[in-house]
Amino acid sequence: MENLDHLKKTSKIKLIIMCLATILPIILLVVFELIPNLENSAVADLIIIRYGILVLLEGYIGLKIYNYVKILTSVDFAQAEVIKRNDERNKFIKLKTESMTIKICIYALGIAILVTAFINRFIFYTLIGVLFFAVVSFVIVKIYYSKKY
Repeated sequence: MENLDHLKKTSKIKLIIMCLATILPIILLVVFELIPNLENSAVADLIIIRYGILVLLEGYIGLKIYNYVKILTSVDFAQAEVIKRNDERNKFIKLKTESMTIKICIYALGIAILVTAFINRFIFYTLIGVLFFAVVSFVIVKIYYSKKY
């Protein structure tokens, strides 16, 4: 259960982190410039869309900063945010959405593994590793929560 004091305290910390995070996309852009273009590397493809990535990341960070500043400056907005975060319906929707998303991703990885088995051996084994990690994580979390509740 979140209250107004806890929200303001965490918003201050997150505001500082997001202000520092505005530097991250710029650092990524510089790193992409310094990395030599290898033949099989995706860096050459990323050079084409690097400014789009920069704008999207900076825009997302800007929206987060705006929300944290608004929470810290406006009592009405902060109270509305506390109500929104404590709303059981929103929590239920978030839970169901995340659960369904994980299941869809696991099934999509399975289908991608079947397709890449005939195309590229390296992608096939990479996807098997990702699927294995996802399934193991899913099972561990499920066991943990079944024991906890």
